[in-house]
Amino acid sequence: MLHRPNCCHVKKKSFNIIDAHNAILYKNLGVVVADDMDEEQLTISVADASSPVIYFEKEREFFSADENTLIQELKTGIEQLKNKVLELENFIQNKPIPQHPVVEMEWGLKAIGINNTQYTGKGVDICILDTGLDAAHPDFTGRIIEGKSFIQGEEWDKDPNGHGTHCAGVACGNVRNDNGNRYGIAAESNLKIGKVLSDSGKGTTSSIIDAIDWAITKKFRIISMSLASPAGINEPPSLLFETVGKRALENNVLIIAAAGNDSNRPSLPRPVSAPANSESIIAVAAIDSQMRIARFSNAGINAATGGNINVCAPGVDILSAYPRKNGIPKDYKVLSGTSMATPHVSGLAALYMEQFPGLNAGEIWTLLENNAKPIENLKYRDIGKGLIQTIH
Repeated sequence: MLHRPNCCHVKKKSFNIIDAHNAILYKNLGVVVADDMDEEQLTISVADASSPVIYFEKEREFFSADENTLIQELKTGIEQLKNKVLELENFIQNKPIPQHPVVEMEWGLKAIGINNTQYTGKGVDICILDTGLDAAHPDFTGRIIEGKSFIQGEEWDKDPNGHGTHCAGVACGNVRNDNGNRYGIAAESNLKIGKVLSDSGKGTTSSIIDAIDWAITKKFRIISMSLASPAGINEPPSLLFETVGKRALENNVLIIAAAGNDSNRPSLPRPVSAPANSESIIAVAAIDSQMRIARFSNAGINAATGGNINVCAPGVDILSAYPRKNGIPKDYKVLSGTSMATPHVSGLAALYMEQFPGLNAGEIWTLLENNAKPIENLKYRDIGKGLIQTIH
């Protein structure tokens, strides 16, 4: 819910910082999150010029943007695709992790030119808004990490889901503890964690807005969100997230988000998901190691109403840190999704910020787009300005 600047009386509510009332005003963002509001009364209030409310939208649900999440949705919603889903799930779960790689770094890092830069993101704050972090993972042991949970009853430094740890590893990890192969981009960045998705991989608008406000207040330079909520054909972007994205840029904070995994290419590309479809938030598409658009990666097909792809990054067969779960003695896992592409962009943005300390968030965004490499035979609709690249 957006409010007019002159509004001076707002009741408070938000997990961890609330009293007994039902709403909170985020001064950094210029928005209010409220519980149990009557939709008819809100509609009347928006139409009243004297009302402090100028716009409202219902809370929506967001999901971690990886293939495993897509599989679970397909299982419950599309019975006729059951056999295909089970086949795909079996392939992903049993995908082997390379134990004797022939390269010194993962393919995604080579694709964006990490071997051509000496920058490590030193001193730059990267905030991963996701399912949390397995702080006990050996690759993060001894590292000073700040975090906060926005999911009641769940801790930010535990990650039974694994999605947040994987994304944090891509953006801020370093090298594998078993063979020294590099998989992380900004190894000397300051890792910040906001748990906005539950252990089941789901979260809501209010938890995400709460966490963004926290990150802006803390002056973290980069907010990385590998999460998405599907958008329909010709559905306009959320004014709420557009406002939040603008406020972030005004505060020198860059928000980067996954474009979503709703497509079934080549026959059925789907629109960029929220909140990545907001013009003030960088939308990231996924490509594979053969420089092809990922079959699941959403497209900028709502161009008339917003929702363009800005850049693309590696998002298929991405190896990164992962919690040891279900007795499996492995610290790494291969995942695919625009979730995996997003932290590539976030990590590279940190390298840019170290390399060009005088540039603001908007100027870093411009550098990411201007230095992206077009890919032959791929459309702007699918990859935006192209594959992100380091600057030599």
